[in-house]
Amino acid sequence: MELLRPAIQLVPGSPGTSAVARLGGLPYLPESEDWPTWPGHGPLSYVGEIACELVAANFPLDVDLPSSGRLLFFYFDGSYDNFATTVGTWDASTLMGARALHVSDDDLASQRSTPLGVTTYIERHFDGRPIMTAPGWEHDDLRAAFKAPGQDHRSFMDHPVNADDFVEALHERHTGTLHQIGGYAEPVQGPVEHEVALAALDNQVPHGDPRLDEEARHWELVLQVDSDDDLGMMWGDEGVLYWMTRVDQSPSGFLAERMSFTWQCG
Repeated sequence: MELLRPAIQLVPGSPGTSAVARLGGLPYLPESEDWPTWPGHGPLSYVGEIACELVAANFPLDVDLPSSGRLLFFYFDGSYDNFATTVGTWDASTLMGARALHVSDDDLASQRSTPLGVTTYIERHFDGRPIMTAPGWEHDDLRAAFKAPGQDHRSFMDHPVNADDFVEALHERHTGTLHQIGGYAEPVQGPVEHEVALAALDNQVPHGDPRLDEEARHWELVLQVDSDDDLGMMWGDEGVLYWMTRVDQSPSGFLAERMSFTWQCG
């Protein structure tokens, strides 16, 4: 129970209500803000945004997010160059193909049209449902809590916390399409924290190196966006996009510059 972390599951909103998040559609950007691009490759696609004040006022998350304004998320989904280029943590230089922007409530913003050749996704507004999230068997937090020093993998997997029925019961609490703010990410292929940590270390540290584990502890989920037929979003083979923030003991609070990105698919 001590390992559980609060999160927000995004559920389709009711007409006329204030939305915790909006996915798809067109972004509202200040006049001073250019449409995000990946230099040398082209403009990014707008994925969605979080209404920070509504999140701060209604949901007790343990990840440091702005208390006001909007967080906007963009991603080079391949539509602009006919999928010739892929964004991924295996090459940290490609992470300019994913971006998060914080727009203040004081900034006068207007709706922008999508650049020619870039996908505009179907728009939907979302309410939030508070959920609790747990780390999977590969996550460092679960291993630190339940794996005994020197214990081999087979013995660890025999622990009741890794039992199939228990793991399935955890997963089935919120199945289906899972768009989520905060908490533990729902990975497709292993801990996303290790992927962004590896990129943060310029892919110069091998798996199993304690420096990688230490860096991974600094990264937490901000937003995950699932593949969603209703929005026309398909990330590879039923994949998921993850925007992460590096958590530091810093008085400056949330900074978009401390964010990273990864994605996984089946």
